[in-house]
Amino acid sequence: MPQPPRVTARHLAPCVAVLVASLLCGGCATGHAKVRPVAAASARANGVSVQDLAAALGCTAEITVDAEELREGACGAGAAGYRIATFTADEGQCEWLAESRGYGGTYLVGDRWVVTAASAEALAPLRERLGGKVETGDAHGPEHGDAGHDGGAGHADSGHDAPGHGDASHGDASHDAAHGDAPQGDASHSPGHGPSPG
Repeated sequence: MPQPPRVTARHLAPCVAVLVASLLCGGCATGHAKVRPVAAASARANGVSVQDLAAALGCTAEITVDAEELREGACGAGAAGYRIATFTADEGQCEWLAESRGYGGTYLVGDRWVVTAASAEALAPLRERLGGKVETGDAHGPEHGDAGHDGGAGHADSGHDAPGHGDASHGDASHDAAHGDAPQGDASHSPGHGPSPG
């Protein structure tokens, strides 16, 4: 009867080395190479929810979007109104911000979360508690029926002159369409409240 092969340390050493190398290299492929600096009091991506952010603002959020890749909620009204979004991936947050900036407004951007408000002052208490970076979106002026826009100041590097953006209308439908400007009265185009994925 043939003898079963003997396993010795000499045979196990290469296997263990391959296993350890695989485990170490596996961490390189997870996409965590880019690490964001986070303030000590910052919320963690997986640990902050729309409700947590709303509570930090002193309001209760009404969930408006509950999807696998993001959750959105809103609380407050007018100058004290906030739109809150949390994301499961950095890519989703980047896409949301890129699309939302065209609507103007002020954004407090954290690690996989964003809160929008009418002004940086409205976001200051939340920033002190959770950290994040204040950013502003492009504004297209009052043609959107919105006093919260800055009348064109957000166009400094867009190649547009500010005076034309402070008018009640551009007067050129093709210009408005080229910028994705919605007709006046479009309720989905409110200050700093980015689009909801459809």
